[in-house]
Amino acid sequence: MAREFTDDDRNKYVTTADGTRIGTINDVNGDRATVDRDSDSDNDDGLTDKVKDMLGWGDDDDSNEIRSEHVDSYDDDEVRLRQSR
Repeated sequence: MAREFTDDDRNKYVTTADGTRIGTINDVNGDRATVDRDSDSDNDDGLTDKVKDMLGWGDDDDSNEIRSEHVDSYDDDEVRLRQSR
């Protein structure tokens, strides 16, 4: 469901395909959105190496980008990522 991010996507939760919250959208710019990762270590368990690899995220970054191609669905409160392979 690739579409550009809009201002309405700001402050939405970003969740993995299985529903684990990993962060919140802070800023949007076309097909990219900046995500502030949750600092709660319990939530980082849902951020598997497969998901990090898919997104191109490193372990030391607190703020990261997602691209519209990573997104499976959008709703009023969250942006859900595609299943990592």
